[in-house]
Amino acid sequence: MNCRKMEQQVWPKEQILSILKNEVVLISLYVDDKRPLPAGEEIESKLRPGKQLKYVGQKWSEFQTIKYKANAQPFYVLSDHEGENLIDPVGYTPDVEEYHSWLKAGLANFKK
Repeated sequence: MNCRKMEQQVWPKEQILSILKNEVVLISLYVDDKRPLPAGEEIESKLRPGKQLKYVGQKWSEFQTIKYKANAQPFYVLSDHEGENLIDPVGYTPDVEEYHSWLKAGLANFKK
């Protein structure tokens, strides 16, 4: 629910939307996505051996948990072309100025 709040209340603000449209490649991984993985793409869980990951959301949830040691939603990451964090990831940040400052700080680290 907080993900949708961010998408509806923070992302549409001009200073945020401009960055999301023009300065980053936005990738959204929905951990609540109940669509089945395509046939043959089901994988065994690395966190729970013996359990098959059958849904898109399960795949992204496990990815987030393994890579970022976090299982929060929303969870925002700014990374470079090699997948290295530009700034510490953040969760739900409903304050537009705070989120804007986080975006700008991460982008400044990318341009170094």
